[in-house]
Amino acid sequence: MKQKKLRICLLMQGGLGWIAGIEYIKNIAIALGSLPSEVRSTFELLLLCSKTTNEDIQTQVKPYLDELLYEEDCLQPINIGNQIYWKGLKILSGQFSPRMDNFFKDRSIDFVYPYLSSNSANQPYKSADCIFDLQHKYLTHFFSTEDISGRDSWFSGVAERAGTIVLNSKAAESDLHKFFPASIGKTKVLCFKTVPLSQWFEGDPVRVQQEYSLPDRFFLISNQFWQHKNHLMVFKALELLKQDGIYPVVVCTGHIYDNRKPDHSDIILQTIHKLGIFQQVHLLGLIPKFDQVQLMRRSIGIVQPSLFEGWSTLVEDARLLGKSIILSDLPVHIEQNPPHSAFFECESPEHLAKLMGEWWEKLPPGPDLQQEQIAIETASIESREFGHRFLDIARSSI
Repeated sequence: MKQKKLRICLLMQGGLGWIAGIEYIKNIAIALGSLPSEVRSTFELLLLCSKTTNEDIQTQVKPYLDELLYEEDCLQPINIGNQIYWKGLKILSGQFSPRMDNFFKDRSIDFVYPYLSSNSANQPYKSADCIFDLQHKYLTHFFSTEDISGRDSWFSGVAERAGTIVLNSKAAESDLHKFFPASIGKTKVLCFKTVPLSQWFEGDPVRVQQEYSLPDRFFLISNQFWQHKNHLMVFKALELLKQDGIYPVVVCTGHIYDNRKPDHSDIILQTIHKLGIFQQVHLLGLIPKFDQVQLMRRSIGIVQPSLFEGWSTLVEDARLLGKSIILSDLPVHIEQNPPHSAFFECESPEHLAKLMGEWWEKLPPGPDLQQEQIAIETASIESREFGHRFLDIARSSI
């Protein structure tokens, strides 16, 4: 008898306020869809997203899917995305569970991710939820009392109710076990990987650099302007270097808004001018992923100054492109351990300035085609392992 194919449904997350959520699900879909045919033929892959999901993202993932579903057509609507987690915690209250149970049952879904199900006795499918990091336990000054309480309620509910909990790093798994011991024995670590797209390496980095009116040599930071991303540390490092007659250029991409601190973008702009580094800092805002990748290729190197991460997408992008990267000495960054890297003490602008100054003097602009080719070959292996690991988690949860 022919064995039934495993039906996996991914739920799209994120949006303008959380680009990493979109990239995370996108890369899982591409990694699964790219597995060898003998493995790919054993499962069917569905993605449930909103019609408002970026069209370019939908175009990228469609070739790897068996079905693309829209929440507006199916659920009228349930607001899939990070808002169900960060705001109302409606899944935890069970408000949507019966409707979702019927939706997945009608489509013969076997495994849903990321989702905290109702765990009803007649539920025909299994699920796993995902926790990215426990930042609110360490950087409490970046959160309101309400936000901390909401996250604690969500994490506690996941720890107690989820059959499987996926984390991106061993550091995050250790934190979850420490603060929410009900999660012990339920966790799986799935180290996120950026899956290479061939068109990224067919672009012209110099042309894109010129389109944005950028100089030939620059460092790149590609993070949203949340407080914990620590852009201000980089600006302080630039001020220190200016005192020594060294003038690195830093290009920043990412949405310039922090919903937890709406005036943070004003602080960013004011700081750049108060420190007298406005000619060295280029703020591009949120740009297309293709353009971002071309600027990464063109840069002399990447800077990742973050004060907290679950598993940095920027680090994985730098690894994929064979780029040198200066990054803060967070345990998770050390765990990621990208090649061509240097770590700085995350509270020390002096240490960061020293590294940036040294690299500014010696590194040429990209792309380095030889390093890219080495990185592509490594990434192909790692993305396949990423897909296999996710499939193992899905199968072990059934």
